[in-house]
Amino acid sequence: MAQGAMARRRGRKGMYWGLAAAALLYLLMASALGLPLLAHSAHDSYTLQAMLWRDGHVSLAEDLDWLELARYGGRYYISFPPFPSVPMWVFSLFFGGQTPSMLVVFLLFLGSYLAGYGIARRCGLGDMPGAAYALFWVAGCNLLEVSLYGGVWNMAQGMGFFLMMLTVYGWLSPGAAWAYAAPVCLAFAVGCRPFYAVYVPVALCLLWWRQTGGPWQRFARALPKLALPAAVACAYAAYNWVRFGNALEFGHNYLPEFVEAEHGQFSLAYVAGNVANILRLPTWQNHQLRFPTAFGFAFYIANPLYALALGRGLAAVFRREKTARPRVDAALDWLLPTLAAIHFCLYLLHKSFGAWQFGTRYLVDVLPVLGWWTLRRGSRFRTWEGLIMLWAVAFNIYGGLLFHLG
Repeated sequence: MAQGAMARRRGRKGMYWGLAAAALLYLLMASALGLPLLAHSAHDSYTLQAMLWRDGHVSLAEDLDWLELARYGGRYYISFPPFPSVPMWVFSLFFGGQTPSMLVVFLLFLGSYLAGYGIARRCGLGDMPGAAYALFWVAGCNLLEVSLYGGVWNMAQGMGFFLMMLTVYGWLSPGAAWAYAAPVCLAFAVGCRPFYAVYVPVALCLLWWRQTGGPWQRFARALPKLALPAAVACAYAAYNWVRFGNALEFGHNYLPEFVEAEHGQFSLAYVAGNVANILRLPTWQNHQLRFPTAFGFAFYIANPLYALALGRGLAAVFRREKTARPRVDAALDWLLPTLAAIHFCLYLLHKSFGAWQFGTRYLVDVLPVLGWWTLRRGSRFRTWEGLIMLWAVAFNIYGGLLFHLG
């Protein structure tokens, strides 16, 4: 028994090294930027909402001009999807209104690495390659910089990313527990970033294919696994209705920015401007790189997983596979990139890609599924892919520091 435990530990040596590397990269960047790990962020709206719940309220009586608050019916509301306030409510029981929001986003970052490692292993990568890919997955993209701050925007993205990574891991896990947990994780992820609802068809298809028997038997066996996520969705709808009289309204439409916008929050009129912004390149000024400070820039540079996925997608188009594949695998091969493309395009309809930021942080949301799909195209990486991974991590460290310190 002891020998078996030692063998398992040796088999996860790469995971531990990768976890240490992820933590070290994060802590070094936080130290260089003077960010205390246990600090509470003044922009942590989720803790504020949790404290409102503890007092029996869902709104504020006055505006707080440093936060993005929705204005409706003479009251002020947290305008972001509410799920992150649930764990912050737990933290508030111990820390009151001064929750360690920086520590929370740090733990979410490390949790995303561990989930990425688990996904990579289930997709056929060995211990060290799986650790390397997982480290690239979280540190070779804008998630690294997003996770350095504990504001409402950072926590929403960090928690949504982590929950979506857990969802993908659950989809790949054969155990009965994950058959129930994965749909719940997806429902929680939607409560952080609503566009994750795009991937509900994947959850439904996998749930259906993994049942046995005729159609009615499959339906009867799948139904209990949908009960908890359906209850979560109903809770979101009820909370939205109580606040805004609309089950689908989380509050962003009532931000002054969108109330006053000619085309509202989403419109085809925004696509051209958003495309132009997310394709902009950094410039070279005074012997150093200068990055656009708002609305995103060259998403494929800040998040090079897109380049890897594109390369593997083009290779699949030009390489004809002669081996027969199970129907579920063949369906996922086209369903995952299709839904990821829809997810990407939905952001192009948004009024902006976010104001002050390094890189193009909204498009980080697509990476959990895109990274999984990339692994599904093969577990062996070519030299050029490995170089992109190394460069991605280095660029996000260098660029993130330069952006904030330069």
